[in-house]
Amino acid sequence: MLRFTKLLTPVWVALGMVTAGGCRHQITFEPQQDHNQLDSLEFVHLLAQQPVVTYDQGCRAVLLVADGEESPHTFGERKAELESRGVVSAAWGLQENDPLDRGTLGHMIFKTCRMRHGFNTWMASFTGLGDRRYALKSVIREEIISYGLSYQVPTGGEVVAALARADDYMAKKGMYEMPVGEISSPGDVSGGSGVGGQ
Repeated sequence: MLRFTKLLTPVWVALGMVTAGGCRHQITFEPQQDHNQLDSLEFVHLLAQQPVVTYDQGCRAVLLVADGEESPHTFGERKAELESRGVVSAAWGLQENDPLDRGTLGHMIFKTCRMRHGFNTWMASFTGLGDRRYALKSVIREEIISYGLSYQVPTGGEVVAALARADDYMAKKGMYEMPVGEISSPGDVSGGSGVGGQ
């Protein structure tokens, strides 16, 4: 079964958008609950209800999609792990409680899903100029994130929905090892060989 999507079965919320007005530091958000005290399922439910997602929470959620399990348990460990994979950059200067913007989320998904680089994305990866903006464009093209500008701040519901679509994208690209006979999408039961086909 898909790693992240199975955490979301009961979580479908109305999605909206909060914009940052061009500067990420204009938005402040203090989560009511420390997400580090929650298990994976509780954490995803919490995210879906928040108006804003912190950078720390985004790092944890992306690692859940990438690995299907919890391993780093602090912000410093999560950030270091994602930096070592090239998913985030220390040069961005993002702090634990900064709001996660669309550009950063797009870059995290782009790298986690190992999407193909276009020329602009390839150039931006060397210079660091526009790296998040071009990655976001690629993720929008794949219909994982809905249209928006890189500085805009998505709601928790939008982040959870985007990560569920990223999870599905990775499964369709064969990035997960699937046990034989496991059902992970409607296509697995079509063709008369799945449930109801006997």
